[in-house]
Amino acid sequence: MRMLALSMVFSFGLAGQALAVKDAAEVRRILDRYMAVTHPKSPSKTAPYDREADAKVNQAQAARRAILAELRDVPGEAMSVVGQVLSQLASPKQRFEIVGTLGDHTHTRECAELLHRVLQDVRTPQDEEAALYEELVRSSAVHGLRMMSRRTHRSGGQRSQRKPDFEAKVPGLVAHLIFAANDRAERVRVNAMYALADSRDPAAVAELRRRVGDKSGKVRLYAACFLTEYQDATGLPEMRKALNRLREMDSTSPQQHLDYLTQTEMVLASHERITGKSFGEIPLNPSLSGTHNGGTQRYRELLDTWHAWWTWQPEGRAERNP
Repeated sequence: MRMLALSMVFSFGLAGQALAVKDAAEVRRILDRYMAVTHPKSPSKTAPYDREADAKVNQAQAARRAILAELRDVPGEAMSVVGQVLSQLASPKQRFEIVGTLGDHTHTRECAELLHRVLQDVRTPQDEEAALYEELVRSSAVHGLRMMSRRTHRSGGQRSQRKPDFEAKVPGLVAHLIFAANDRAERVRVNAMYALADSRDPAAVAELRRRVGDKSGKVRLYAACFLTEYQDATGLPEMRKALNRLREMDSTSPQQHLDYLTQTEMVLASHERITGKSFGEIPLNPSLSGTHNGGTQRYRELLDTWHAWWTWQPEGRAERNP
């Protein structure tokens, strides 16, 4: 009987091993099919519209997405196959698309560790487009870690909480987020600010405080605003600088318009959180809500009102005690 039991255990072990090998082989076949699909070059924006070239780009993109959709639930045993393709075979564009699919759909410990390895694999291609995609790869990896580690569901520039806090899908990822917060690329560090804030972890709050001293003004501002969700006024001086800067910014400039709208909504909401004061409803980002002219005008009114209010406040008395 004992020999029979051992034989059964051994058989089950082999079956499990065979299943893992089958899964890994299937994942590799999916990735091979994906990588065989070309990335047709998009027509130049300055060139005359080419319907046929545009159609080829769209068809190839749809084909790649359809194949990657099969990777939505990569088993842990097969994640090493994905890692090998990402590190050795995939182009920057392919890395970006694969990492994005994993981050959106495969929320496992094995996937989180792979995304951390992607963050550690900092590359500097000579080609400008490839270098941009490498930044996007790491930024997408941070987004995936955010989806796995977040314990709150907040949206928009005002960070409205949609439901009560909940448990993380994959706990214990804050160290990976702190690593991302020290990335050399600004866009990656900004994404890390969102992820740290959503983790609701004391270590993440400490890192947000450190990022208030970041070399990037955008990172400093995002860190300052996210700290107000914890009633932490460490970044208040940075928020006040942003308030004055936004009042002087040309909101009609195509180069500055989106930054103006996004940052203004965030700064106004953060001022309300940290002071406990309101000067009326803050419109949603006009570029997203369709209120364009009226919303932008209301932003300017609120910026001016807050500026006037600060002018009459004794220094250090306006914010709530954290």
